[in-house]
Amino acid sequence: MTKSPLLALVIAAAASLVQLGCAVLPEDTEEPVDADEQAAIMGNGLTFNGLTFNGLTFNGLTFNALTFNGLTFNGPVMAALSDPRGRQQLSAIVGCALPKGEAIRLNIDGVDHSFEGSIGLAPEWGKSGGACGENCKSWVSACVISRVNHLGQSVQISVRGKDKALASTREERAGYTAREGAYFGDIFATPQKLHACVAPGASQIPRVCGPSIQGCSPIDVLGECDDVCGHELDDGAFDKCRDRSGKMQKAAVTVFLAP
Repeated sequence: MTKSPLLALVIAAAASLVQLGCAVLPEDTEEPVDADEQAAIMGNGLTFNGLTFNGLTFNGLTFNALTFNGLTFNGPVMAALSDPRGRQQLSAIVGCALPKGEAIRLNIDGVDHSFEGSIGLAPEWGKSGGACGENCKSWVSACVISRVNHLGQSVQISVRGKDKALASTREERAGYTAREGAYFGDIFATPQKLHACVAPGASQIPRVCGPSIQGCSPIDVLGECDDVCGHELDDGAFDKCRDRSGKMQKAAVTVFLAP
């Protein structure tokens, strides 16, 4: 559909989270949702430094709820949020995981920050006692990787995939027709697993990699999505993508740009 290191800090903040349910499309359901669905259109601008910053992802972020309490009681995570890269990364994670209308508000080093939900790929993570399991990690990772911008600039993108939170509207599909590629992996792994493939017939993804995919590290561009992924959904999104070892990924997010 059509969306930054962490010990003792005094936190004065309020958090407001409204949980919404989320369903995953069944295996045999591919038809994009049209009626009254909110388009998954989001800005991007996550830098490579924000993507690979390990103060959040390597300090147990997924074991705790993505809430005010879940964050503030994790000393290493809160210490990491003193770094702009940590805040940039958390912004991308919250935007992908929580739905629009939810937010986590924190006071970090005397400054108020609000991390806003947008897509809603893992709303259960934002509930009291929540955590981010394998399915959550896969979808949130794919979404966060898709938000990288080589120049750190914000460009509106349409993000699509098999999860219901990524179902596209007719208007979205009409306005964002340039298929860029697909993104998948695990930003929470050690080391991170960051993968992409380019749209069929394309050789570059300049929004993410800049002038050449040869300089796209740490993202591993595996080739054309037709060869990397085993299935294409009705809205043009790719599914059943494999990493370089041939392992099929649980989730993939395909990006479309406005022409």
